Amino acid sequence: MRDGLDLRHDVQDAQLKDRHRESIGRCDSLVLELRDGLPPRVAAMLIGGAVRRERVGRWMVVLGRLLPGARSRAPAVSRIPFAAVRSIGTSIEVDVLRDELPSEHLEQWLAKHVVCRIPGAEQKQESKS
Repeated sequence: MRDGLDLRHDVQDAQLKDRHRESIGRCDSLVLELRDGLPPRVAAMLIGGAVRRERVGRWMVVLGRLLPGARSRAPAVSRIPFAAVRSIGTSIEVDVLRDELPSEHLEQWLAKHVVCRIPGAEQKQESKS
């Protein structure tokens, strides 16, 4: 068993769940606080908007220009204080409500309008004979 928390493995890109255990997206970036004479500490997790676009790449910028509904608001970023983390396991549970996050507008729009089929994601069922 290892000591501590591996930010790249355990936190970055981890699935986040609100206090009702509803999915609120993935941790797109971390904000570190630098302190004199002390190691840095994680101050907050960022999700949504420009932060996600920076990680995903240029195609996300192009997609935003092509889909007018996605531009209806400025891309919002939600800042979740690391102090709101309640548990870290297969997902990270935080003490916030999904509907109160600024990034939720974009998440709802994407869920309604963007349908992607990932090649190989479908499961083939084999018939037993």
